[in-house]
Amino acid sequence: MSRNPIDDHGGIDPTLGSMLDDDARAFLSGLKADPVSGIWRMPRMTPGDDQASGWFQGMTVRRGFSFVMTDVYRAQRKELEFFSDDHLKLHFKLDGASGIAGASREITAVDPGVMSFLVQPPHTVKYETVREDARMRCITMVCSREFAGQLMSPSDSDLPAPIAEYLKGPASRFAYGYTPLPPQLRALVEEMMSLQTDPLSALMLEAKALELLYLSLRQLSGANAAAAPRERDRRKVRDLCALLDSREGAAMSIAQLCRMLAWNETQMMESFKQITGTTIATYRQRQRMEQALRQLRTTDLSITEIAFDAGYEHPSNFATAFKRTFGFSPRAGRARLN
Repeated sequence: MSRNPIDDHGGIDPTLGSMLDDDARAFLSGLKADPVSGIWRMPRMTPGDDQASGWFQGMTVRRGFSFVMTDVYRAQRKELEFFSDDHLKLHFKLDGASGIAGASREITAVDPGVMSFLVQPPHTVKYETVREDARMRCITMVCSREFAGQLMSPSDSDLPAPIAEYLKGPASRFAYGYTPLPPQLRALVEEMMSLQTDPLSALMLEAKALELLYLSLRQLSGANAAAAPRERDRRKVRDLCALLDSREGAAMSIAQLCRMLAWNETQMMESFKQITGTTIATYRQRQRMEQALRQLRTTDLSITEIAFDAGYEHPSNFATAFKRTFGFSPRAGRARLN
């Protein structure tokens, strides 16, 4: 980013402008908001970075409440900067590990399968580091204090302390918290990401965004009462994900994974589901599809060869699974990536 977007959102709601880079804000400022609702709707846009592919799309649903959906693959490690405009941020991560940091540059890991919140002092920067060869699929929601204050009260004893403090006035520190992404919210995020871009789908997207906001705030209000996973279990799940991502681990049975990690099978399965919001089988299926997507974009292998490499005897079954995962066929995916 070349300048602080707080200084000039170009008429865009600040909750949306703070999530966009200069090029996206300049493009959006040339569009007109809906004359009745005042909603800013972005078309799907591609990253300006030549080391990235995919799309992102944003919308201002109400004054002081916006969101951005991201489905971006990065070939190279990238550090991004996001300026704070005294907002509450909610983040729903489906895929792609990253790290965030405030002014201290002390990195906090943000794992897939979590719902998180962030508050930080006004006019400060959040640094986010995305590793190489990573596909980020997530939704970020941003609320102004005025908007959030209509929905929550700082006197609510069930709210996380940083959010309660934020509702009283500008945040004094960089505060991040998270909870496992519940299956209901994960399914809702997936549904939002898969919607088309026609006017009727935009209407549905607006309704789903409000539903996601409602459910996430209810979840955060009860987060203090819920039993949080132990840090030891989080570390073991991260180790398990790294193993599943490796060629060696991809071929291991559940029993072999348990022996490798010295972990009871029941505890491993339950902890993995609680922390990532998905099962090991679903995670593995997703990894196979991600690998197939990479092969489509980086190799000249035929779709049949990629299907066999993903473990499918019949290309038609592979095509069905691929479309169920990404919302488009392998053939359309290769054409889109090219």
